[in-house]
Amino acid sequence: MNSDTPVPQSDRAPAGDDWRTISEELLQGLVHALNNRVAALSAFVELAKLGDEEGDPLTVLPAEIAQLLRVNALFALLPERKAEAEALDLRAVLDDAIRLHEHHPRLRSGQVDVILEGAPGAVRAPRWALVRTMVMLVHAAKRDAESNPGRGGARIRVSGDDESVAVRLATTAAPSSDLVALAMRCGGRVVRAGDDLVLTLPSLRALRRREREAQGEPRANG
Repeated sequence: MNSDTPVPQSDRAPAGDDWRTISEELLQGLVHALNNRVAALSAFVELAKLGDEEGDPLTVLPAEIAQLLRVNALFALLPERKAEAEALDLRAVLDDAIRLHEHHPRLRSGQVDVILEGAPGAVRAPRWALVRTMVMLVHAAKRDAESNPGRGGARIRVSGDDESVAVRLATTAAPSSDLVALAMRCGGRVVRAGDDLVLTLPSLRALRRREREAQGEPRANG
């Protein structure tokens, strides 16, 4: 039976990982990636000093620097920031979360298929909080796929209308308290719908309409 209320931890087991556990493992993977890039640059420099490096520095160095910048950008997604909510494309944030989670030491080999249903609109949330929420959902989807190989790979479905945007995944785990709190920080909630876990956020269009109505402005037709 479908439910439209947040699921208590006791209703499902095991509970999902908390943010601290996930973030520590992601940091391990990112540090490993950073060390690999530094080692590659150091080896190139040493071979160049010896005259044994055949690669063109104008080709090798920009490519290595670009990879370092990509790893650095992923590091920047992890900290909590004192930032106000902003308009965000949830699909773009989900892509960032997937790239970040690809550095998880144990689940990095797992792939996530993102299925778009319709044209989900923008949402409003603090970027750091929405990134964390998406990372936790990606983590839950990968864990479920690993634990239930018969279901196929991890899948996340994103849908939306004028009122809300939803992110849905199949998982047997209960949402952790961190995930519930992060969803609320983003202005949404995590609910159980059958065997799925669903994050629902109000659309940016709906939020703006509510703000206009709260200020006494007439509601626009359509």
